[in-house]
Amino acid sequence: MRRILFWTWCLTAIPALLGGQTVKNFVTIYNNNLALVRQVREVSLDPATPVLTMTDVAEKLIPTSVLLKPLSGKVAFQVLEQNFEYDLASAEKILQKYIDHPVKLTTADGNLIEGTLLSLSGGQLVLQTRSELKILRLSDNLQISVQELPEGLRTRPTLIWLYSIPKKKTLPVELSYLTEGMSWHAEYIGVLNASETRMETAAWVSIENRSGATFHDAQIKLVAGEIHRARQRPIVPYTERAVVSARQQEAPFKEKAFFEYHLYTLQRPSTLGNRQIKQISLFPTTTVSVQKVYLYDARRERERVLVNVEFKNDRASGLGMPLPEGVFRLYKRDGEAVEFIGEDWIDHTPRNETLSLTVGKAFDVVAQRQVVAQSRPSKRAEEQTIEIEFRNTKKEAIEILVREHFPPYRSWEIKESNLPFKKRSATEVEFRVPVGIEQTNTLRYRVLYWW
Repeated sequence: MRRILFWTWCLTAIPALLGGQTVKNFVTIYNNNLALVRQVREVSLDPATPVLTMTDVAEKLIPTSVLLKPLSGKVAFQVLEQNFEYDLASAEKILQKYIDHPVKLTTADGNLIEGTLLSLSGGQLVLQTRSELKILRLSDNLQISVQELPEGLRTRPTLIWLYSIPKKKTLPVELSYLTEGMSWHAEYIGVLNASETRMETAAWVSIENRSGATFHDAQIKLVAGEIHRARQRPIVPYTERAVVSARQQEAPFKEKAFFEYHLYTLQRPSTLGNRQIKQISLFPTTTVSVQKVYLYDARRERERVLVNVEFKNDRASGLGMPLPEGVFRLYKRDGEAVEFIGEDWIDHTPRNETLSLTVGKAFDVVAQRQVVAQSRPSKRAEEQTIEIEFRNTKKEAIEILVREHFPPYRSWEIKESNLPFKKRSATEVEFRVPVGIEQTNTLRYRVLYWW
């Protein structure tokens, strides 16, 4: 690649860009590719040169969300105009700006060529020297020098304000804006013991920053919940080591309810680098009591029985905090080793709710569901007799939780059943079907629909 030298520009522009501003970063990150950035900066304001420039802002910031205000209420400071300049300098953009302007080229053997750049296309440039027209191919052996950075190009995304203030003053100001390109999600790890009655649990928060800026020593907050955003009109043209390393006495994040969401505040500053995925422990490792549940739900799987691991999110279990949505990966100990057994996605889960994680399908349990009888007692009624046969080839007796669903647009009543049932909702019932070692058992019920 060609190298472009900016010695004159570097000596004069970089100190002005930095501006001596001290920055404190506060970042609140939402689930849906959105973050609120708040920065406190010490700036010098002068009515003689009423232009304020700030770099180190996110490239993907939403310009209409920018707010700048002094932290002292007694200052007569007013923003008159605001600009966001994000046309960033690159070798190609700089050379395009220098078409019809003089440039200097140095070849691999040290020869200096001076002339006017006429065009740049397809990896070649056309240069008009005093004596001839030269066509040169761009390569690492060709150095190109220009006098300064062309007008309109910036090395970093930049916010520029035109302001008014009665007298020269140095004061802290707060800059806040929304930016896209940042998101977070939770990832959970559970390790079952050999008897499948206890599970060692840890959680990590993964934060991804692709906003185009790095935020040093930021105070980080995470918002769990679904933020509603206005739609824009279209414009045409793990490992076991991870569980062990999460052990600590205090929770890294402090949680509290915030509006209709939950807010998780990291209890220490941390740097969010651009193009970085950062993982932080969500809560100290704990061990919870679990139950393995065999579940048959024909709506999800008609011929197989699902295997679920269930536990309650309460203080008695060692949890008892609202859990943000994320992937829950499960492992089981096999002697000294830990083997992966499955994963599931959990939604935002409040305190004291039961989590049911689908691990997989039971290998040694088979189900067969069929409608064995059907009739029409009247024009507005229908009756069905349903049988579900379960075959258990395991070397242990099991109990299968069966969930049956009924249409929401019909009234219904179970008229007869060979096993007790529990009505869970207006459209769902549960049965519990015991199946002995290498045995078969059949659930049979008759239901009447009317409308």
